[in-house]
Amino acid sequence: MAAQTPESIARRLEKEGAKNLEFFESLSPADWQKPLYSDGAQWTVHELFTHFVESESSIAKLISAIVGGAAGVGADFDIDRWNASKVAELKHMSREELLADFKQLRAKNVEIVAGLVEGDLEKQGRHPFLGVTSIAEMLKLMYLHLQLHTRDVKRALGG
Repeated sequence: MAAQTPESIARRLEKEGAKNLEFFESLSPADWQKPLYSDGAQWTVHELFTHFVESESSIAKLISAIVGGAAGVGADFDIDRWNASKVAELKHMSREELLADFKQLRAKNVEIVAGLVEGDLEKQGRHPFLGVTSIAEMLKLMYLHLQLHTRDVKRALGG
C-alpha cells in the first residue's frame, strides 16, 4: 500500500464526510430521536451527530496545535466527561444547524489537512482516545470514527 499523503487523506476525509452527511440528511426527524446506546453515553441519533460536530471542531484545533509543536491533550484528559459536556452544550441545535455545521467544519478540516506537509503526518502528540500517536493516525481515526458510529445508527434503525 502506498504511503498516505496529506492530499490523499484530505480526499478520503472529503469523501467519507460527504457519504456520512448524505446518510444523516436522509434520516427522518423521528430517526434522529431514536436511542442508540443503552450503557455509558445514552445518546439519540441527534446527540450522536452533535458529537460529530464537536469532534470536527476540536480535532482541527488539536491537530493544528500539535503541528505547531504542542504536546496535545493532557494525560489526565477525561474523554467521556468532555464528550458528555460538549453534547449537552450542543444538543439544543436543530438537525439542520448540525448538518450545516458539520458540512462547514469538514470542509475546513479537508482544507487544513490538504495544507499539511508530509512531515507533519509523522508529528506526535497526545490524542484523547488514541494516546500518544502520529497526526496520520489521528486523521485516520477521523473517518473511522464516523464510520463506526454510523454503523451503529444503521443497526439501531434496522438497516
